[in-house]
Amino acid sequence: MWRSLHFAIAVLSLAALALIPLAAVAAHPEAGPINITSVSPEPNSTITTTIPTITVTFSDDAASIPYGGVNLSVNGRVVSGFQGTTITPSSISYAVSSLFPLVAGPNKATLTLTDNLNNSFQFSWNFTVNTSVPAAPPAPLIQFQALVLYLGIGGAVAAAAFGGWILYLKQTTRFAFRKYFITHPAQRSYLILYVPLAVAFVFLILGLDWVNSTSGLPPMAIDYVIVIAIFIALTGFAIDARRQLAATRAYERAFAQLLFEMADAMRGGLDPAKAIVELAKTSSNILRRHLRIAADAVRIGRPFESVLRDMVRPIPSPLIRRYAGLIADASGVGGETALVVYRAAKDMDDFVKIEEERQKQLTLPVAVIYIAVAVLLAVLFALLYISPSLGSLSISFLGGGGNPLESAGTTTASAAPKLDVGGLHERFYQLMLVNSLGTGAIIGAFTEGKARYGVLHSLGLVAAMTIAFTLFTA
Repeated sequence: MWRSLHFAIAVLSLAALALIPLAAVAAHPEAGPINITSVSPEPNSTITTTIPTITVTFSDDAASIPYGGVNLSVNGRVVSGFQGTTITPSSISYAVSSLFPLVAGPNKATLTLTDNLNNSFQFSWNFTVNTSVPAAPPAPLIQFQALVLYLGIGGAVAAAAFGGWILYLKQTTRFAFRKYFITHPAQRSYLILYVPLAVAFVFLILGLDWVNSTSGLPPMAIDYVIVIAIFIALTGFAIDARRQLAATRAYERAFAQLLFEMADAMRGGLDPAKAIVELAKTSSNILRRHLRIAADAVRIGRPFESVLRDMVRPIPSPLIRRYAGLIADASGVGGETALVVYRAAKDMDDFVKIEEERQKQLTLPVAVIYIAVAVLLAVLFALLYISPSLGSLSISFLGGGGNPLESAGTTTASAAPKLDVGGLHERFYQLMLVNSLGTGAIIGAFTEGKARYGVLHSLGLVAAMTIAFTLFTA
């Protein structure tokens, strides 16, 4: 009995000793001098992406393995010659392209190695792709509560510093806000550009942090946050630019009419200063406030030349200031000033009419630009519409029956897998956003000579693209 027990123990010990090298082979497969040291993805593992990086490292104790002796195939397709494959004397790495993603479910990879001594070894392993496994949400850039706290602390410190500075000024210089703003009027650019830019920047930081820390949002949530920030930053500036342009055109038309009336009054026997006073009594156009201020200056004895220059200084029109300076110089020299005023009025009126005619003629080119943007949008929507069916499109005609990306000698035909419609949708939307901003700037530079006059066109196109892409995916 004891002999039988000892015999059974010996047999079990020998079996255990025999299993140790078998386990080592399973962990690190080897054939003669060639060894596999690591594999990724690991054998029989499950991954959550269809575009992983497949990596194998190996070694050869007897000889070196040349570049041509390393061949990797995935699901029967040789990938050693693919653009995303990197081969070294001790490893091979293949970054799966989004054009040829792995299939959901089981996948098989096979590595064949041949060294300089003609020793060959083949190793195959399986792994599974399961895209339904939820991926961990990305960590937020900044915690929302912490960001609000930091902004609040920064705002409180800035307010305390500003309040202390104002208190110091009141104690030392008798500072008063009303007196300061009378002598230092607030610049329009602060209200229409700098303040909105600061608000848009804060909104962008808070919005991106909220999107990154909140699950279940639409795929284009980040794009929507960026679009809202663009509207916050540029809407006031765009409206003010167009308003200033319209006001400048109105000032130029009114000033040309004023010069005609002044020339008629001077031909009737009035000097330029008295003509200003008389015209201020009947003027009802956009220049009435400027004329009344100029008439008051004439009544207190100021010379006509300085009154005219001061009257047109606040008007945002280089054309008006140029003709006003010409008339002031002619009045200072003396002579037939009425004729100079009339010629200036005629030239300025002709210029205004030419400008209005040019605006009418530019309507058609601007419409053509809008039509071109609409055509591009239609083409992108057509691509989005047919993209789900691209998975059945054979690309064998590109390489004489084989995949052009595969290594030479491979003749296996392949079909392009279905493209990610959601990814295409987002990329096309971003493309149209950039196109809209640039198109508006081009329209402004083309029609008015300055890109800022096209910002309103840009915002209109951005709004149209956002509505179109949102309705397309609804």
